[in-house]
Amino acid sequence: MLATTRKSLLSPVVIAVTAVLAATAPPSQATGQTPAPQRTAAAPIPIVHVSGTHYEVGRQLGTALRANLVEEVEGMKADEGWATFKAEAELFLQYSKKYVPEYVTEVQGAADAAGLELEDLFATLCEEIGDQNYHFTRGCSDLIASNDVTRDGSVLVAHNNDTSPSIEDDVTIIHYAVDGEPEIVAVGYGDLGISVGYNSVGISLTGNQLNSNDMRVGVPRMLLVRKILAARTVGEAIDAAILQQRASNYNQVVTDPNGEIYSIEGSATDYEPIYAVDGYLVHTNHYTADRMRHFEFDPQNITCSLVRYNRGRRLMKNNLGDITVEKLMAYLSDHVNRPASICRHEKGVKTTFSIVINLDTRVMYLVRGNPCEGEYAEYDLLAGK
Repeated sequence: MLATTRKSLLSPVVIAVTAVLAATAPPSQATGQTPAPQRTAAAPIPIVHVSGTHYEVGRQLGTALRANLVEEVEGMKADEGWATFKAEAELFLQYSKKYVPEYVTEVQGAADAAGLELEDLFATLCEEIGDQNYHFTRGCSDLIASNDVTRDGSVLVAHNNDTSPSIEDDVTIIHYAVDGEPEIVAVGYGDLGISVGYNSVGISLTGNQLNSNDMRVGVPRMLLVRKILAARTVGEAIDAAILQQRASNYNQVVTDPNGEIYSIEGSATDYEPIYAVDGYLVHTNHYTADRMRHFEFDPQNITCSLVRYNRGRRLMKNNLGDITVEKLMAYLSDHVNRPASICRHEKGVKTTFSIVINLDTRVMYLVRGNPCEGEYAEYDLLAGK
């Protein structure tokens, strides 16, 4: 498996770090849980602002993130399997040029600005190749509440992103203003990948790693994420998530400000759209739809996901009609089954950022690291703040 262990090398000149509007102390844990000590003086999360055509946006990303992109490519090239990896990635590139050319253009712009070859940088987006060894080092928990079940009638999206602890310091916000697309606020790890995000028309994308047994050559799922966030309606977002020529899929959770919530449990060759009929939705890292379970790569290795899923459903179900931003922050800090809890503290994988998005106000609350140890900061980037 090709992997890198880069540190945060974001350019302090190009990245404008926007001051947060407010900080919200994390609420108490769920009953019976002991809050962890508060983390103090956390470094601000860097924000990259990009605008213009797809190519111009790519060049701006390549300039701002150059050190990280170069280190990531060099780390992959140093692996003994690089020649084979690159050859396979070039097949993914051909599919992407045909079916999502605008996002290949963004990658080309980033490569040009960073002094890299397109084929080399594009390879960093092909998770499907590296994931064939299935080390299960990523997770994520989603808890989504429609306007039917929140206290104030807002639509709230909550997500913990669980990855290797080595990339926690790289958490970065990117604010896209691309010609012909809604503005996008995305959170990732200082490279071209996007973990979660939402846009100016109120479409949000969160989701979860799924380990399917039918991965193939096609458009990388990381480019599906970019296409989903450019959608103007929930239907457009779902169409992007189920692009027929995809190489694989995540569980893509798409939400809009009307309270329409869909969990698209996907693999490379099939998908199941799960609708939040009860006004809320929880998803973690295993297939829940009966017809999708045969795609589970390793059914014996999903216990952590099962516990987080059922714990999240219980927390949400017991508070329907009274769910708030603060309560979702508490749920994301939950420690039942610690260290393999919703707020994860395992040695090889932990919560590296936590986010709550209010789709009515287009405001997000974000904390780097475990939410039990830090303070959520409020960001209103779509208002120019």
